[in-house]
Amino acid sequence: MSEHALAYSTEPLKHRHVIIYEAVGLESDFASYLMRSLLSEGRIIYETVEKTKDGLVSRRIEREGPTGLIVTTTKERLHPENETRMLSLTISDTREQTAAVFHALAAETNRDEIDLTRWHALQGWLASGLDRVTIPFAEQLAELMPPAAVRLRRDFKTVLTLIRAHALLHQATRQQADDGRIVATLDDYVAVRELVADLVAQGVGAAVKPETREVVKAVGTMIASGREHAGTADLEKLLRLDRSAISRRVKGAIADRYLRNLEERKRQPARLVLGDPLPEEETVLPEPQRLVHMCTGERGDAASPIPLAHTGNGDGRGIAPSLGPPGDDLDDFLPAGLR
Repeated sequence: MSEHALAYSTEPLKHRHVIIYEAVGLESDFASYLMRSLLSEGRIIYETVEKTKDGLVSRRIEREGPTGLIVTTTKERLHPENETRMLSLTISDTREQTAAVFHALAAETNRDEIDLTRWHALQGWLASGLDRVTIPFAEQLAELMPPAAVRLRRDFKTVLTLIRAHALLHQATRQQADDGRIVATLDDYVAVRELVADLVAQGVGAAVKPETREVVKAVGTMIASGREHAGTADLEKLLRLDRSAISRRVKGAIADRYLRNLEERKRQPARLVLGDPLPEEETVLPEPQRLVHMCTGERGDAASPIPLAHTGNGDGRGIAPSLGPPGDDLDDFLPAGLR
């Protein structure tokens, strides 16, 4: 898209996602600025000057969000100001994943035969029902989050938004607060944490991508065997990956300073050695057990702010009982998968 497209387009942006198949389509400074404003502020307000028959006239353009962004790239990183507004998911480059892609392509699934009726019905049901969610344990979650990096200010807001979205999708088995809001439960946090805990940790440097850790350890193995340095060709053989996959992994490890390239000349084979030590994995999103303890053991209240169990009550709405008094076995309050 052109750099002014987001400001001048008449295509609605509210409650939609913008999909850009290659990040290069967003590399213009002005287009990137408009997208960041849309993601952070939930709208675009752009004031410009237009030439008319009466001379130059000021025009104020307002585009309403909220809008999401899905963008793909083969680069190791996006613009840092864009990166902090999104969660980055690295696609697996392993041989096993490549084989799985082959089988998926061979299946010849006809997209025209996919029945979307149930998805459309779900969307209609969500649009016609409740749309506000309260997270009764949000304060406790904030207390347990380590203030390790400035970008966590945005990531924490994203986590809360995802918890609300999960509760909204499961509102038939959630309580309603006195003001009509849907009450999120620990199940909502557990589901979100399972999906994004590693992405949040990697975003602030509290964890290392498995692909990066693997290539750094491979270089370490070669150095430990007595070699002065490792090359990308050696890594291709050791990890059984193609050149492009190894190149991306090495670039990421060098950018994170876990590897150093002793070769300074361009277009010459890399001479890789170890850089900074790989850090131990740190937990950014707290374990559910810690959240339960914060809400029960430290408050000293008989009624916990963090409902957990969900059972149907016959009318399709469901109930979510509160926890018992402090001192009860915490395992009784955890979802089955965490006991």
